[in-house]
Amino acid sequence: MRLPIYQQREIARLHFQDVDRADREIGRSVGASPNTVKSLRDSIRKAAVTWDQIQDLNDDDWVMILKNQDRSIAKNKPVPDWEHIHQEMQLPDATLEELWREFKEICPEGVQYTQFTNSYREWKRKLGLVMRMTHRPGEKLFVDFAGRTVPITNKEDGTTWSAQIFVAVLGYSNFTYVEAVRSQQIESWVKCHVNTFEAMGGAPEWVTSDRLKSAVIGSNREHIYITPAYREALKHYETAPLPAGARKPKHKAKAEVGVQIVQRWILFRLRNRIFFSLEELNEELRRLCALLNDHPFKKLPGTRRSRFEELESKTLRPLSKRPYEFCTWRHSVLIGMDYRVEHDRCFYSVPHHLVREKVDLRVTESTVEIIHRGRRIAMHSRLRVPGEMSMKREHMPVVHTQILDGEPRALAEWAARVGPNAQKMIQFHLTSRSDPTNGLRAAQRMRRLAEQYGEQRFEEACTYAMPLNITALRSITSILKESADKRERTTQTDNMPQTHENIRGPQYFGDNQ
Repeated sequence: MRLPIYQQREIARLHFQDVDRADREIGRSVGASPNTVKSLRDSIRKAAVTWDQIQDLNDDDWVMILKNQDRSIAKNKPVPDWEHIHQEMQLPDATLEELWREFKEICPEGVQYTQFTNSYREWKRKLGLVMRMTHRPGEKLFVDFAGRTVPITNKEDGTTWSAQIFVAVLGYSNFTYVEAVRSQQIESWVKCHVNTFEAMGGAPEWVTSDRLKSAVIGSNREHIYITPAYREALKHYETAPLPAGARKPKHKAKAEVGVQIVQRWILFRLRNRIFFSLEELNEELRRLCALLNDHPFKKLPGTRRSRFEELESKTLRPLSKRPYEFCTWRHSVLIGMDYRVEHDRCFYSVPHHLVREKVDLRVTESTVEIIHRGRRIAMHSRLRVPGEMSMKREHMPVVHTQILDGEPRALAEWAARVGPNAQKMIQFHLTSRSDPTNGLRAAQRMRRLAEQYGEQRFEEACTYAMPLNITALRSITSILKESADKRERTTQTDNMPQTHENIRGPQYFGDNQ
């Protein structure tokens, strides 16, 4: 099955970021097999395109340029979870043949008995092997929540709640960051990463975490699905997630050891302390974490801080000048017949020709961004009061704008923008006439006259008509059509006494008498 387009885009971004990066590393980050990553990278090379040329393409253009249409491919026969099989084999009277039969009942298309037994024995031979990982400076950051929590006490009623302890450890220097948050939800999870990057002054190439729900929303044999908000946050800092394997704690050994050290070095010291706020706890965590980073290694020269400042801090990716704003995603939101989408009981308009299509919403604290097939089609300021609506005029069909323009409130606002005399004229027809229905019709007709002759010309006609108490629609139409106001000004000018510098005025004769 072809990878979703958003995963293809992430693979392409990481490919152009470092063309020598291994397929396996990129695959672990986006949740795809190395062969799938290699196939897409080959398509990119064959298309001879750059990241600037393809990063803003919509989904259809992306598929057309890379020529990676969905094609069915043969799949290998499924195999069982060998860890589960190994655990079952520890039970009394368990046999491989019986476990194979149970597996075939659940998965008839799975491997046959010979391959089942051979594969299990081969997997079992690898148990107990330990691989010591060597990390490059700035390569990986390992993150996790500690198993232990710290109680926060309410001063007023004495109730308590448990603060979660976030731990981040750089792979090369072991430089450690610790922070207490209210929960392990996605907002707190992303906030901890942002604060970690800010504290370290940069971001690593990869971030390795456990498969908690705030990081991974699902997985299967072929793909790992990263939480959209988490992926968006790491993308802002030009880094990428690299989740550990399911039930594979050794994949994030640095985080496991880092959590153990934090619990022994920091949390144990706080066991008898009472904290009344999260800020108070974090202040103490920062103090003790600084002591931990300055504590000398037993088997290495220097400290965590000295190795970080001398060798690793300069290799981190620089932070973006644009501050990160937390966002959440909603996918496949249906556009209603009123060309609006709903979020948090508020409504936002989209171009009317997309009615009944499905869009994705990218929501931040201040904006709602609407995306259709990889392209942004609208952006609104986020509304807060349920029932509010943000409607943009350019999203409406012509017939709807005409109806909207004919509303009394819209007519009054329009006239105020045209000029003071136009405002007086429209206000008279909307509020002062004894027949409001015909007054509204006259105001609507006058707006169409302004569109026909121009708003400035309409203001000139009203400037002429209002002092003369001329308000009838027929009279205003005649003034605009016949230019009566301009003719009268011309006649008044023609009847004025003519003067010339060579003509003697009456004062001349008075002075010479």
